[in-house]
Amino acid sequence: MIRLFDNQQEIQKLNVSPSALIEEMAKYLKKIGYCEFYETSRDLPDPGNLNLSLNYNNLIIFYDLMLEKQNKCETYYI
Repeated sequence: MIRLFDNQQEIQKLNVSPSALIEEMAKYLKKIGYCEFYETSRDLPDPGNLNLSLNYNNLIIFYDLMLEKQNKCETYYI
């Protein structure tokens, strides 16, 4: 398991920006099938289709969606 928040001090000592670190991790995780990217909010999976077992974690980052309809994103907050 990746513990970014638990290791904040070590990451800061490396003088690496959090966004650069996450981008590099995402490239690696996408290669091994643990990371998915969607171009528009319409492409997001329905929250009911996510694996919610106790042995599985989901992290969703909504980025650059200001000009799109938020309907699908809102379902994650409701």
